[in-house]
Amino acid sequence: MTEKSNILFTLAEDEPHTTADHFAVRFSVDENDCYEFADGLKALGHTVYFANWKDLSGDRLTRIFCDNEKRFVAPPALSSFDLAFVYKMEGFLFDLPRFDRMVSLVERQCGLVVNHPRTIRHNIDKRYLWDLEERGIAVPETLLVGEEVRNRLRRGEKMVLKPRCAERGYGALLAVDEGVLQLIAGKEDDYIAQEYLPSIRDGERSLVYLGNQFQHAVIKKPPLSNPSEFRCNMTLGGTVEVYEPTESELRFSQRVIDTYASMGYEVHFSRVDIVAGSDGPVLIEAELLNPSIYANYSKRGKEFGETIARYFDRLIQVHLPSKRTR
Repeated sequence: MTEKSNILFTLAEDEPHTTADHFAVRFSVDENDCYEFADGLKALGHTVYFANWKDLSGDRLTRIFCDNEKRFVAPPALSSFDLAFVYKMEGFLFDLPRFDRMVSLVERQCGLVVNHPRTIRHNIDKRYLWDLEERGIAVPETLLVGEEVRNRLRRGEKMVLKPRCAERGYGALLAVDEGVLQLIAGKEDDYIAQEYLPSIRDGERSLVYLGNQFQHAVIKKPPLSNPSEFRCNMTLGGTVEVYEPTESELRFSQRVIDTYASMGYEVHFSRVDIVAGSDGPVLIEAELLNPSIYANYSKRGKEFGETIARYFDRLIQVHLPSKRTR
């Protein structure tokens, strides 16, 4: 174990349900997993703090909850934190400037940030899919929204329009004709267009990784009651089940993680979303910014919390020599 460290979780707070001795978290999936992560870290001797990612003024936090003491405390300086975990950032999409300021602050002042800020900034824009495709990763055909997309829709091809910066399927549209383009008129540069893959109805496989090590997987499906819905998000009626990936899916997902890292972006906490293609797995998303990890669906929440705590503990030992085991 490392020398005792201060660890910060940046979270989306469910403010109406926070009390003097409980920091409530607003998150639609696996809402309790951050508490299990914190329990694992506390068991290793670390002090864990929760902060609403919006509670920043200048270069300081304005309020903070110490989970070890189960109470709000005077906010320490950000420089006192050995590791900042940028997690459960639900709603960041609607305040990107503030989110960017928060990431920049922890980058400058905290010892470590997970995932690395450079990785976060790259992953927040879905154009990263082209970077992976150039390196041999199969993705749905992805285009800028322009005349070619309009012509394909005129020919009756289905396409999915996705905001370049989005979360949980927000703003994604299934385009079956060019009339849908009116909904994003004047904002075309903020979107990408992808071919529609009918296999999404059979399920999107989500594989969770710590570093380059596979942890567990689920399969997510769009709601059966709505055949026109292509999104698998639970908030939209999708379903989630524990899933055992095939060897082909494991190999493909490992290539995604390794390829991302090979571009110079540190990968620590991630989820790879894939569907079946005609020639094998196809990448839908590589989620390296606050991914839902679904450990509680396989009843592995506590176990995964202990696993991620050990992973963070090793990161601190490797990157902060003064915190190594004595």
